[in-house]
Amino acid sequence: MTQLITLPLEVSQLASKVTEKKQAEVQSVLQQIFTGTDDWEKQVDAIKVKDINDKMSIELAEVARKNSKQARLSAEKIFDAKREEVQNLKSEFDLEDKLWLKAKQVMQIKFKAIEDKAEWKANFVKRFEAEQKELRTQKRINEVSKYAEINRIEFENMSDESFESFLNGLKFTYEAKIEAERKAEEDRIAKEKADAEAREQQRLENEKLKAEAEKREKEIKAERAKAKAESDRIEAENKAKLKAEQDAKAKLQSELQAKKDAEIKAENERKELELKAKLKAEQDAKLPIQNQLNIWVESFEIAEIKIENKTSQEIKLKFNAFKKWAKNEIKNL
Repeated sequence: MTQLITLPLEVSQLASKVTEKKQAEVQSVLQQIFTGTDDWEKQVDAIKVKDINDKMSIELAEVARKNSKQARLSAEKIFDAKREEVQNLKSEFDLEDKLWLKAKQVMQIKFKAIEDKAEWKANFVKRFEAEQKELRTQKRINEVSKYAEINRIEFENMSDESFESFLNGLKFTYEAKIEAERKAEEDRIAKEKADAEAREQQRLENEKLKAEAEKREKEIKAERAKAKAESDRIEAENKAKLKAEQDAKAKLQSELQAKKDAEIKAENERKELELKAKLKAEQDAKLPIQNQLNIWVESFEIAEIKIENKTSQEIKLKFNAFKKWAKNEIKNL
């Protein structure tokens, strides 16, 4: 009795999923193909190629290779034929399955069309009520949208009385908000106008103060020039008088010259002190204006803002530069 061959694991796992008849058929084909292969393998194992001159062993190995290849090709034809039979059957089964599926779909379409027609007529009341409810909801949406953006779910199921109260509340809130915004805008415009007028008034006052300061500076320069001219004139007269006295009174030249020099020096020192006192008094009179202007400029502030970008930074820099320029202008008064 021929001993059955043991199927490899991957073959036996697949074989367990088909019928016993198919399992036996596969077993039979493999048994037929593998009969005698053990002897062939033993014969190949027995071939010992000693060296390159062992021509006989090399020839035997070549003959064994050709025989094994021929047996493999013949076995492949058997397996290919079996697979072709199965694939043909599979193609027929696939086509039949598609046929039954298409027939089922045609049936479903036909009966579903009848169901839909019947359902449409059976749901006439529900459909009418739903349409009326949707019309009422759309009307409510249009009314509510005038005053606020609210999800329809919050009011579509309200009674007419509740919705009327709800809508009146929205209207009141909306109108109050509009009125508050209008009042705020009016206040803003009025404040901007007042601020602009105040800035213009301050600008005119600054220009007036600046003109007065420039005028006063010119007057001071003129007074200084006049004082210097008078001093030069007196000094010239004194020198001429002194020279005449020196010529007339050579004997008293030293005493008179000393006396005159002392008088001239004292007079010049007195006048210089008076001039310095006068200039200091004028400068002191200007200090309150400078102080006032400095205090005013120091009071300039720029409101803080959370936005931080290139433009806001540039505005801050220009504002600080303006304050620095104003202080320099005041310093030059």
